[in-house]
Amino acid sequence: MTNTKNHSRKISLLVAILILLTGVFLGGYLVLKSGQVSAGQLSDILKGTTLDATTCQPNANDANKDSDDDGLKDWQELQVYFSDACKTDTDGDGYFDGEEVSSGYDPAKKAPGDELPGTTPKTPRPLPSNLTIALKQKLSEQLTQDKISSFGADGNLLSSSELEEFPGIQQSVWEITQHKDQFFAPDPIDENQIKTTTDNSRGSIQRYAEKAAAAIPSLSENPPVEETEAALFLTAVQNNDFSELNSILSVCQTAYANLKNLNVAVPTDLLSTHKEQLNMLSSLIKIYLAIKDINTDPLKANLAIQEYEIVSLEMSNWLKNVSNIISTHP
Repeated sequence: MTNTKNHSRKISLLVAILILLTGVFLGGYLVLKSGQVSAGQLSDILKGTTLDATTCQPNANDANKDSDDDGLKDWQELQVYFSDACKTDTDGDGYFDGEEVSSGYDPAKKAPGDELPGTTPKTPRPLPSNLTIALKQKLSEQLTQDKISSFGADGNLLSSSELEEFPGIQQSVWEITQHKDQFFAPDPIDENQIKTTTDNSRGSIQRYAEKAAAAIPSLSENPPVEETEAALFLTAVQNNDFSELNSILSVCQTAYANLKNLNVAVPTDLLSTHKEQLNMLSSLIKIYLAIKDINTDPLKANLAIQEYEIVSLEMSNWLKNVSNIISTHP
């Protein structure tokens, strides 16, 4: 029952994304059925990742040039992997060319059987960095295979809610979001880099608490006027102004760095809570970065907002736990 509820929630969170895609989706469907473009051309239209030939001028002689910003230099694309230096995703599978190579896969060849010779590909294959592009690619594949129709039995165009009922759409959404936690998982912590002490006296804990509190900088003399960060996210997106969000992000990044290099030993009784705080800050940094990137990856931004609710609750419970430990510790 819980899994069904969570899946339904994921679907509802993607309604906005699917609505954004519907115009391109339906228009692309009609163009394809008219026979004016091929399925491959439609895929390019839906992904929108092919650069204008007049502005994209690859140069294999420039060792640092990456014309399409996909993580591979022009000379690598033209002379090594034979991928398209003006296309971020040459084989149209939702992964940037650079992502594929770094994972051990051929950027110019669709899966399966696209492992690069002499490499040990990562299994399972990492998810693409841009979830919106990946979802659009999967939807275009469902479209060209006639697994999704834009018309009902009455011949009328389907609404976005009706489109969501297609197994093909649900399957595509599930494939993209099933491992969403990977995108916001905290960076690993090396305990050997944390200075600890077995002195768990009240005085030792108090000294640690004071240093830990001082490690978190003040937001500013003029903090955001929004009552909640949820309101801050909404305002930032609506106004395309992420200045206040950037302030909070900067605080998180500074606090994370300060706490990792705290100049006081962490009492072993508080080591787990110290690591929990670092983990939450690490996740929050990734969440804020994804929300800032909403214009290029709205799907990941939506999932980031969902993940923020979870981390926010964890932070609230963590604060209560730490307060209890400090106040009751002998």
